[in-house]
Amino acid sequence: MTLLIALLIAAHPCLQDARKLCAGVKPGQGRIAACLKEHEADLSAECKEERAEFREEAESCQADLAKLCPNAKAGKERAACMREHRNEISAECKEFFSRIRENREGVRACRADAEKLCKEVKPGEGRILDCLKEHQADLSPQCAAEMK
Repeated sequence: MTLLIALLIAAHPCLQDARKLCAGVKPGQGRIAACLKEHEADLSAECKEERAEFREEAESCQADLAKLCPNAKAGKERAACMREHRNEISAECKEFFSRIRENREGVRACRADAEKLCKEVKPGEGRILDCLKEHQADLSPQCAAEMK
């Protein structure tokens, strides 16, 4: 599932902004996040607040990154390095990664439902979320809990 799907499932405050400002952007590889960054001035107050909170939480890992993975490239390489050093990272950074993991688990909770109930729906622009909402009564208990 893409970041956009993750935003949809979690009812992320930037969802409407992504729909409006990044409608033509193909999800994946950070393209939606980059688009939102390009349109920072046009974002809703809620989205700006969420992004600021995320950046603040991510800052908790900067010292760990500099110390443990100074030469690792952003993305998979950096993530792998941080996993290798998971016993050495700070409590704050562990908390940040825990939040990211929880968000991914929320996406996983609805993946099977989306594949079963919305397999004919083209991803993007909130269509998967709309489909899941239309099938609210048919959702698994785990996915229904994530959709609240």
